[in-house]
Amino acid sequence: MPQKLLVVFGALVSFFLYRLSGEFGAAAVLSHLLIPFAPAYIGMRVGFVAGGVTVLGAAGLILVSSGAVGACMYLLQFGVMAIALSGFLRTVRRWDRAVGLALLVVVGATLISLVGYAALQGKGPVVLATEIVEAEINQASTFMNSMFADAAENSTDARELADAVESMTRFMRLVYPGMLVLVSGVLLLGLTALLNLTKRDFYKIPGPAFAEWKAPEQLVWLLIASGFMVVLLHGAARTVALNLMVILLPIYFVQGLAVIDCFFRRKALSPALRVFGYMVVTLVNPLPMFVTGIGVFDLWIDFRKSREQKD
Repeated sequence: MPQKLLVVFGALVSFFLYRLSGEFGAAAVLSHLLIPFAPAYIGMRVGFVAGGVTVLGAAGLILVSSGAVGACMYLLQFGVMAIALSGFLRTVRRWDRAVGLALLVVVGATLISLVGYAALQGKGPVVLATEIVEAEINQASTFMNSMFADAAENSTDARELADAVESMTRFMRLVYPGMLVLVSGVLLLGLTALLNLTKRDFYKIPGPAFAEWKAPEQLVWLLIASGFMVVLLHGAARTVALNLMVILLPIYFVQGLAVIDCFFRRKALSPALRVFGYMVVTLVNPLPMFVTGIGVFDLWIDFRKSREQKD
């Protein structure tokens, strides 16, 4: 496909996926992963400028159809992510560093946009951020209450479910910043995986294979320190530690998945069985905690070393 036609096609795909994302229901998570894929793919296959033009083309279509707010939301949620990730993957030697740098760019762009929007509204950034967080959490709380109300068989169950939603809401207020960073990180990792699946001979994803990946060794001490801070401290310091744990624990869950991926490949399991295994360890409690523990202790035990190597 000619490069110009590829850019136009990518912009249209990203635009339509963004416009239709509200209609996907439970599949909206998948749509959020696919929206930035087209410009990121074009950025990897053709070049940084082509990826940027694809993002601007989709943003322009959204501007015409939905207004400036929709275009800005697209750029912040997906456009910056696609451009930053494809740019770093083309220039940095490891995909994990590219994901980390892209995450910093996404978070930085969000903070800058928040400060700018707060200035336009004549409010302080903290006040505006608090209002946005409260609106999002209240919406989530209303949705959970309505969902659990149908599951309650009697008034006692209804009260217990309402208390559970209230506890969850209080926790979300504490860790909302960490959750935002986590969601962006998960989308970037998923986008990297999609780019790796579709690379063929068009481009390369730099760095180690997923089965060989490990988090930086020094990071575990920050996780341990955060755990002690959550237990021993109170107030703002404890809140900061909680947000750090929300960000760091999934990193070791990913490392645990890498250990499991290494085991699956060593046993020569088919791709279908591997996908089923990943779904089980991700969705069935308490397996995610077990996988996270594997990721943490892999720094010292090295689960991926074969018996022959140990002998």
